[in-house]
Amino acid sequence: MNKQRFISAAFFVLVLAFIVFLYAGEGDRKNQEGINQNVTQISERITTDRVQDSSFSRNGMIGFPETVETIMNRERITVRDTTPPVYKPKNKIRRDRSGLPQNPESPQTSRYPQAFQDNEPLTDAPQTVSTNFTSATLSGTNPTGAFPPDNMGAVGPSQFITAVNGRIVSFNKSTGAADGIINASTDVFFNSVRNGSGTSDPRIRYDRLSQRWYVIIINVSTPNRILLSVSSTSDITNSTTWTFYYISIEAVTPTISNTCLADYPTLGIDANALYIGTNNFCGSPTQSFNSTDGYVVNKQSLITGTMVLKVFRGLLPTSSSAGPYTPQGIDNFDASASEGYFIGVDNVAFGKLTIRRVSNPGGTPTISSNIDLTVPTTSYPVTVPHSGNTGGTNGYLDALDDRLFAAYIRNGRLWTAHNINVNASGVATGSRSRDAIRWYEINNLSTTPSLVQSGTVYDAAASNPRYYWIPTISVSGQGHAAVGFSTAGANNRIDAGITGRLSNDALGTMQTPYIYTSSSTAYNPSGDPGGSYGRRWGDYSYVSVDPEDDMTMWTVQQFCNASNSYGVRVAKLLAPPPASLTSASLSSLPMNLSSVDVTIYGTSTSGSGFFDPGSGFAKRISASLNLNITVNSITYVSPTQVQLNLSTVSATAGYPMLTITNPDGQQVSSSSLFEVVLPISLSSFNSMVSGRSVKLNWVTETELNNAGFDVERAEVRSQKLEFSKIGFINGHGTANTPTNYSFEDKNLNTGKYKYRLKQNDHNGNYEYFELNGEVEVGVPKKYDISQNYPNPFNPVTKINFDLPENGRVDLRLYDMLGREVAVLVNEVRSAGYHTVQFDASKLSSGIYFYKMNAGKFSGIKKMAVLK
Repeated sequence: MNKQRFISAAFFVLVLAFIVFLYAGEGDRKNQEGINQNVTQISERITTDRVQDSSFSRNGMIGFPETVETIMNRERITVRDTTPPVYKPKNKIRRDRSGLPQNPESPQTSRYPQAFQDNEPLTDAPQTVSTNFTSATLSGTNPTGAFPPDNMGAVGPSQFITAVNGRIVSFNKSTGAADGIINASTDVFFNSVRNGSGTSDPRIRYDRLSQRWYVIIINVSTPNRILLSVSSTSDITNSTTWTFYYISIEAVTPTISNTCLADYPTLGIDANALYIGTNNFCGSPTQSFNSTDGYVVNKQSLITGTMVLKVFRGLLPTSSSAGPYTPQGIDNFDASASEGYFIGVDNVAFGKLTIRRVSNPGGTPTISSNIDLTVPTTSYPVTVPHSGNTGGTNGYLDALDDRLFAAYIRNGRLWTAHNINVNASGVATGSRSRDAIRWYEINNLSTTPSLVQSGTVYDAAASNPRYYWIPTISVSGQGHAAVGFSTAGANNRIDAGITGRLSNDALGTMQTPYIYTSSSTAYNPSGDPGGSYGRRWGDYSYVSVDPEDDMTMWTVQQFCNASNSYGVRVAKLLAPPPASLTSASLSSLPMNLSSVDVTIYGTSTSGSGFFDPGSGFAKRISASLNLNITVNSITYVSPTQVQLNLSTVSATAGYPMLTITNPDGQQVSSSSLFEVVLPISLSSFNSMVSGRSVKLNWVTETELNNAGFDVERAEVRSQKLEFSKIGFINGHGTANTPTNYSFEDKNLNTGKYKYRLKQNDHNGNYEYFELNGEVEVGVPKKYDISQNYPNPFNPVTKINFDLPENGRVDLRLYDMLGREVAVLVNEVRSAGYHTVQFDASKLSSGIYFYKMNAGKFSGIKKMAVLK
């Protein structure tokens, strides 16, 4: 079918859909049903023809693109069954692990490293539940029509997308409201690649490195396919293109039997690849657990349109072999990551994890042999009782098994969790009576992995305890951890919960669990009568770190939302707030500075602290000040310290309000850290006249970055003052105590003068301080003539003389024989201090005399010309 035929057919489908609408309005149910069937048939033919058309790929390795608009148009024309949801079970074939032996090297403890008291009370709240909403239900809002939903969802820049069995829906993460972009069944979403088979076991990630969404799922035919999709944008809109791929599990070299079903696909993603682990169930006419495989899919190839992958068959080669059971691909958003990983519980013993290291995942991948890690004792979980159950033990809830759930690498350390059965002390040995959460932190992944810490979240009640199960753990950029899970008990309804730990909590500990839903109804759905495994619940959960701020975390869990119904609940987990502001490195913030550094100190309480995720994140730590102060930059130093670079060029005096905002929007403020003042606080500036000298004195109360003072003088002769520099006094840099300065201006002529100081800092900034009033140098009280200066001299010198009254002055120069050599002054001068400059360049070296006659005064001095 060519493109024109496809467009025409699509138009015809839309016309038929419009007719459906008209008939619905008229209430003609039979006609409507007939038209619906025709629409469905045409839609299916169009889809089938399109997939099989030579212009599109029939090879799952070549991407098949569809816009969101196309997907949603298909969703709108798909006939919906209005009857109650039909039980759509997942494959219930299992590997029976309940009778495995315990690793003899495993310590019998609930906590590693073991402390004197395991069950320490912890009451801090690493995260606080904020925005939370029900994103899907069994048959109500965004219906799934499936048991179980396999809770899965992830947060992106602006959206949270829930991907569960039977439904994929996008939400505005700010409000929790469905944004109307995607709301389709998973069958409709993956219709182009599912080969007509139903879909199950979704996984979704937002990858901040490539800024794209990745969704995988399986179809449930035998042999089946692993279906993959990748978005073209970070924010999903109607025009976003999803590119779809599929892996035919039996056809990828090395091949596997066509009687196999690859079940429970796990997903990890890093800078180089996607890591998909599967459990294989094979055989005909019945299937049983056979082996596990690991697929390494080149991430860049998915973006460019032709998938490149490598499958590692037989990570667990046989059902009785040692190796990773349910190999979990591991998330790692470190851009420099060069290795990938799978991890699982060991297939033949409790108390042991097995890691497989993938080298060169972005090129030609290779994989290591089993790397075993001993952990504290583990065990197989039991089905979960719940309040209101009417189905007996068959009506208990399925705890699945002791496989690991999502795994995540942060700063080179791997975090993962699973559920196990423990006793009242939280130990997985002896008389076990409740399901609990076991979590791990593992380091040295690239060499010999070792256990940093592990802990167990359990209810220590002697009877009718709560059960905790289906957990996922993740860690923020601050190093705080969060765990999401389901919880129920004989006396407890089925709810969703969280717990967590602060980065500096004692090793092996978690804070007190918090239940963030409040179910009040029983869960006995007729569509899932249960059985030896109990009613299906889980099998997934997920905690994702917000890609905008690297500190907010989001969890998605299952709970009982109404009688005989489940809901999928999404919760935004706020990080602790910023540290409370306590002090600053400067108590006085000077005005008129274009750049000044100030260190701000805070106090941490219950994990509060400053944080900045670094470059590559949309949201960063920020600061603001009033009083016209500009924050040039803020630099994160530690959870209790940041450095500000400020401009106070336009600032006004006072106590400014400082607000520091963490990337997640939480703020802390204070107006008591510092005061805006002049850069140099002058407490006094005065002058004193002595004869023809003026002495200036000034005192600074405080100084900041003070290089020194230029002393400037102007003679008062007219309205216009012309200041000139007459000296410089070094400053004291930064000082918080009073400092005294002085400068003497000598040999002034009689007259009036103005003085000012030009204060200079080391950054080139300056400000002026002007002396109040004028300084007047008056007339002398007697006649006098001073010694010339310099003396000896060559060739210029100066001679000062004083006149107490107006009169003629006669000043002449004589040689050693008394002969007149020069007339220096012979005129009437006003009373005052006078200076005459004499140039002796025409005279020979020798001794000379100068004589002044004025009124009744006569004075003589000797000078020496030295050439």
